[in-house]
Amino acid sequence: MSKSVGFDQKILLHQLNFTLSEARRTERKGMYEKLDEFLIDDIKGVKSRKNAATMLMKIWYLVSDDYKNLQSKAFELYPDLSSQERLALHYGMTILAYPFVKDLVREMGKLFKLQDEVPAHQVGRIMKNFYGDRRRVEVATSAVLMSLKSWGIIQPSEKRHIYKLNEKVSLESNEMKKWLAEVIIRASEGKAITLDEINTNSLVFPFDYSISSSELSDEGFEVNRQGLDMIMVGVK
Repeated sequence: MSKSVGFDQKILLHQLNFTLSEARRTERKGMYEKLDEFLIDDIKGVKSRKNAATMLMKIWYLVSDDYKNLQSKAFELYPDLSSQERLALHYGMTILAYPFVKDLVREMGKLFKLQDEVPAHQVGRIMKNFYGDRRRVEVATSAVLMSLKSWGIIQPSEKRHIYKLNEKVSLESNEMKKWLAEVIIRASEGKAITLDEINTNSLVFPFDYSISSSELSDEGFEVNRQGLDMIMVGVK
């Protein structure tokens, strides 16, 4: 059976900002109506506009029960964050909503650790290995890359269809770093991961941050030392 893809068109930051802002105070039916009206300037086709609304709702409104706490915390943090910090919220909720996006950015992060430039065809080949050699996978890969480009995470190099990493987004707020740490743990699908994995995870390659075990020692996390130098962190 083919793995689900789902993410099949470019999503822009101002669309995500609007969705997050309205999701805090709007009923479900009203959200679809607001999104349709808001998106009409960006997307003329009815079918494409409906599809974009479905994607935005999945990211910020119809959130899995496992991620409701992250959603609520994001709603709380959002008004006081800079535009760059808000990007981290959108990025985190998108990779949780769409495993395809999560897999793609993780692999792209691994590649950027090894090389300065990443060809689109290299990413596409990896995703076809994961999800099958299907047209839908090609479309989704392009949609994710175009979204990352529009978010300012990657930019085209001088060579065609090759991307380089923009300057990483620095995260200084403890609350923002804790929020991202929970995203990483939940995206890892394990009960706990090492503190080193949280700080060096390829999944969140666009961001520059460092978090200590003491910063994670609160009611939301379980921190356990194993041996002399391994610290395991889980979500309660």
